[in-house]
Amino acid sequence: MSGLRQFVSEEVWEAEILEDEDYEAWVEDPLESIERREKRQLDLALASTGAIVIAFTIFAAMWGTVGDHMMAGIDTNPGASVDITWGDTIFMMRDADCVDPQNGQDFPEYGIGYEPSLAIDGHGNMFITAHKDLRWSTPQGGSANWIGGEVNLYPDGACLSDYMTSWDYFASWFWISNDNGTTWGIADNFEETPGTVVEGQVTNGASGSACLGDEGDIAVDAMDRIYYLDTYLEDNWIHVFSDGGQTFESGLCDRQYSMAADDRPWIQAQNNGIVHYLGNSGVPVPACNDDPARYWYYRSADGGQTWSQCYSMPGGWSTIAPERSGDYVFIAQENQDTSTGHVQVRISNDTGLNWNAPIDVGPRNGNPPEGYPLVETNGVGTVAVVWADCPEGPTGPWDVRLAMSYDRGATWESWEITPPDWEGITMYPFVSINEDNVTMVSFYGIPFNNTAEGQYVAGQEWYLYSGAVREPHENDTFQFEIAAMNPDGTPEALHTVTQYEEEQGDVHALHDFFETVFSPDGTWVGIAYQQNIGQHPFEENEEQRYIKFVRGDLDI
Repeated sequence: MSGLRQFVSEEVWEAEILEDEDYEAWVEDPLESIERREKRQLDLALASTGAIVIAFTIFAAMWGTVGDHMMAGIDTNPGASVDITWGDTIFMMRDADCVDPQNGQDFPEYGIGYEPSLAIDGHGNMFITAHKDLRWSTPQGGSANWIGGEVNLYPDGACLSDYMTSWDYFASWFWISNDNGTTWGIADNFEETPGTVVEGQVTNGASGSACLGDEGDIAVDAMDRIYYLDTYLEDNWIHVFSDGGQTFESGLCDRQYSMAADDRPWIQAQNNGIVHYLGNSGVPVPACNDDPARYWYYRSADGGQTWSQCYSMPGGWSTIAPERSGDYVFIAQENQDTSTGHVQVRISNDTGLNWNAPIDVGPRNGNPPEGYPLVETNGVGTVAVVWADCPEGPTGPWDVRLAMSYDRGATWESWEITPPDWEGITMYPFVSINEDNVTMVSFYGIPFNNTAEGQYVAGQEWYLYSGAVREPHENDTFQFEIAAMNPDGTPEALHTVTQYEEEQGDVHALHDFFETVFSPDGTWVGIAYQQNIGQHPFEENEEQRYIKFVRGDLDI
């Protein structure tokens, strides 16, 4: 009864006792009143218990002492699926001063490009770069003059009228968001161009966007310093920012001075200014002793100001991922440039100074066109590698494989995670992991049951798929769902297969790459991806390529 008593005021308690009929009964007949009093005490005891339960529930809700997962019925066990609620998709904007309704785009207010790369800092600020669509980047009559490997002169042209172009950048695109992906804009000192590049420097008031570029990548170190690297094939520019992209720290068009021509650059960073660069040269590099390799590794310990001599990484397509705060770095790659073989992982436990012999983490059975094995780590010991196979050829059903390690690559589990009871294409899978080991895999996909004919035929539609699992282990199942939806709730088609693509067996419409990230607190995810809309006015059998972003909130 004392449990109930503490929730009742003294005045009310005394009034209840004085007016209780048991009191009068006790005065008239003490023995009879004993039975009535015992029943009364039992009733009060039950009421007390109920009051305690109610009070505990109220206070637990206030203090969070009742498990939210228990109340919501959320399965937090390893291997459990995680639901994701996806928001509206967002087009990446171009600068309003560079919108030209006459340039041939269906949506001239949006940026044209492909193969987006996405990074995030410790405060949820995000950064997207994307390959330029080259035809829209060069004004009619404009050209670059190359002398001795240096840019000698690049005439004004971008973001000028009457040039049949509205390209804001000579470099690759570079957008930033400082509100968790709600809105996107430009970084400090990366205003729209025109400008002139002379002897590798920008003049006439031009910003970093005037640096001649093609495709890039972005990294963030543990100090939340942002490294944006853009290639112009012969070498790379690197630009450094802080404060979520609001403070420009480096010089304009700072050269990396790598040892060879490059295609797709990968850049990653960790700790305070350690930067890793994995370059795709595709051929032996004389400065690296002519070792046979497609990829070459470079390391900087001073925030990208100087770089080590290249280090060969023999094998096929590769990607790299370091612990943002830690010593480990991981490279996943095909063991060789062949259609079959295995995926291997190279590990450094000293921030890239030395590398162990590669470890086989799973088989390859039918190498897809330009399919990268993707490696990611969450910095607390978990490493994931995901890749796709096309054992029946590029237009047949594809498989997705995942390899997981929970001890920084000492031991591995590897299995197929192709959607169950689903046949189709699963292209360019990407993986992200939060610090609670929730693992999300995403891919560009075509379900072959889209049309009555099945297989890869004209009219099939590409979609963006994602699925997440808590601490996945071997043979756990990913429940993949379409992540990008139209405002009316229907799936957003990223591209529709054309008759030309069916006849040519061309599955390259969405190009080579897209990327995903987890928020710092692990409660939401972001995806930068490509959507094709409308025929390309300058390229036959191509469409206009738009860069988009979508955010999803995890039910955790």
